[in-house]
Amino acid sequence: MARVRATGMPVHDVQFAARHTNGSRVFLSENAAPLLDASGSMVGVVASFVDVTERKKNEDLKVRKLLLAVDQSPSAIVITDLDENVEYANSRFASMTDCAVKDVVHGEMLHCCKIPERELEEMRAAVRSGKAWHGEFECLRKDGGPYWESTSVTPIRTEEGETTSLLWVREDITEHRLADQALREAREKFQNLVETVSDLVWEVDRNGVYTYVSPKVRDLLGYEPWEIVGKTPYDLMPGEEARRAAEVLAPVFARREAFHGLENVNLHKDGRHVVIEASGAPFFDGDGNFLGYRGVDRDIGDRKRVEELLRISEERFRQLFEQSEEPQILFRTGTSGILDANPAATKLHGQPREELLRGGLALFVPPEDLSWFSSAVENIRPGAGLNVERATHVRRDGARIVVSVRGYSIRLREGEVAFCSFRDITTRIHMEEEAKVHQAQLIHANRMASLGTIVSGVAHEVNNPNNLIMFNAPMILSAWDDAEPVLEAYFRENGDFSLGGLPYSEMREVVPRLARGISDASFRIKGIVGNLKDFARQDGAKEHAPVGINDVVRTAIAILNHEIIKATHRFEVELGDDLPPVMGLAQELEQVIVNLINNSIQALPSSRHGLAVKTLRNPGTGAVEVHVVDEGVGMAPDVMERISEPFFSTRLDSGGLGLGLSICRSIVKEHRGTLAFESDVGKGTRAIIRLPAAVPGAEPAAMTPREG
Repeated sequence: MARVRATGMPVHDVQFAARHTNGSRVFLSENAAPLLDASGSMVGVVASFVDVTERKKNEDLKVRKLLLAVDQSPSAIVITDLDENVEYANSRFASMTDCAVKDVVHGEMLHCCKIPERELEEMRAAVRSGKAWHGEFECLRKDGGPYWESTSVTPIRTEEGETTSLLWVREDITEHRLADQALREAREKFQNLVETVSDLVWEVDRNGVYTYVSPKVRDLLGYEPWEIVGKTPYDLMPGEEARRAAEVLAPVFARREAFHGLENVNLHKDGRHVVIEASGAPFFDGDGNFLGYRGVDRDIGDRKRVEELLRISEERFRQLFEQSEEPQILFRTGTSGILDANPAATKLHGQPREELLRGGLALFVPPEDLSWFSSAVENIRPGAGLNVERATHVRRDGARIVVSVRGYSIRLREGEVAFCSFRDITTRIHMEEEAKVHQAQLIHANRMASLGTIVSGVAHEVNNPNNLIMFNAPMILSAWDDAEPVLEAYFRENGDFSLGGLPYSEMREVVPRLARGISDASFRIKGIVGNLKDFARQDGAKEHAPVGINDVVRTAIAILNHEIIKATHRFEVELGDDLPPVMGLAQELEQVIVNLINNSIQALPSSRHGLAVKTLRNPGTGAVEVHVVDEGVGMAPDVMERISEPFFSTRLDSGGLGLGLSICRSIVKEHRGTLAFESDVGKGTRAIIRLPAAVPGAEPAAMTPREG
């Protein structure tokens, strides 16, 4: 009212506080105007009052809410005067700059930002002209740590439009800047990758229209990238190929599925065909909406040409494989599983191809060899082949064959496989063994010739004194018979007396026995010398004649009698009765039996172990058999397989030559018989000679002397 009186002008909505009669505080709004008389002179003041307490409370609440929102804003908010002296700063400004609010309010605002001077002047000019300004720049916190800031400056105006203050909104955009930088670097890397990779990188929208192709399209199809954008993949294909590809891809696109290795033909800009392998995957926006496909195309023309050449090569290999006369088998690399076998391999082993593929090596490799042979096949690798000079295989009919094996790795379209070729060397091995037998016979003949010479000389030297003994022993016995009556008469008359250092009463019994023993021994010496001469004699051509096998056995035992007595205390002989004769040469059969008995003697661990020789006639076949049975150390299966090989011996270190059994088998074979062995390790061995009985009235067969 005082203002109205002083100015004569009305006033409106002047708010002030007052005290209510009840003691509470209220806010009133006053409107006042001058009261004029008829002449226009002010004679008083007219005033009205309105209680605005509730409105004032609501306005205060709004202000407090606004202050709270500003203080808790995620952005730093600062209010300064036009000289940039801080009037207000929220808590976010303090945390962002590490400056306490109390340190900056009523002082100059600290920028600590690397704002170029030009931009700083632009900001101030904009503010002075009443315009807002925005900028981004790197700043430093109070501790010197760098960060990026986005700042907006807006003038604060009065109702009359006068700029009185500045509103600063400052945000820490470090993470955003780093993310942008990482994104730019990722884009650069992606750009570098797609522009240098050997594959064509592409993107199509939801309608299948190219939105991007990498520069590789120049090399692949001869187009510039901008020439492809806006087209579809089908626009680059021949008509029929485009229809085929569309039929394949339409359901894939409809299901929004990825696809891989789709081969298709594209047209190069110059008109030639290019074979491409395409792969792609769908991509979506943040809300899961389908946007299109991204993928790569690869030129596989060279690969297709190589595959075609490989296919042709494999067809040629297959023809050679099927038509080759050499048995061949393909194995899976790293295993012993059979992939294929050619007709020659099925013929060699007597097994159908399907059986070989199903049964594998176990069908034709003996159980004792299966482990090492399987391992050898499994180890075939590029640069590591297989070379087996000799292996035993078994045919479907049970016959054993000897093969040599060569194996190496080859590459087919399916990958590496092991290729093995087999060569049947059974005939060659038999011929080699026959050659060894002939060589052994030559060696034996030479030894026997030398032995015959020695035996003849020894027999001559032994026979001379032995003949003297044989002549004189009966004379001594006759002289004793003549002298005995005289010695008896003297004994009766004079009693006992000494004769040869012993009492006559004893000597009269001993002397006749000694004389007869000398005579019998001399005849035995004569028989032994005769047997040795016959055994070592090298005869020319002889005819097979009937031979009593029991006589042959007796002669062999007589020759080895001394060795038998030394070797065992349990020697048994069982000779069959009424055995028919066999056709042959007694001397050679004696040689066989002597060899077998001698082998048994050498196998006996001690004299407590027995040795037996038995002859009999097989009731089933009618053959005459000789069994030599010992309780020796026995033979292992691997030794049993080789005992008849020339020059194989388990006693090479003790002078054995490995010729005996091979020659024995050869002799028995020439007599149309067989020589077999049964043996258990630790229990002993049985050697069985089987000879056909002589046919009554048969003509003697000429026997050509063996070479050796």
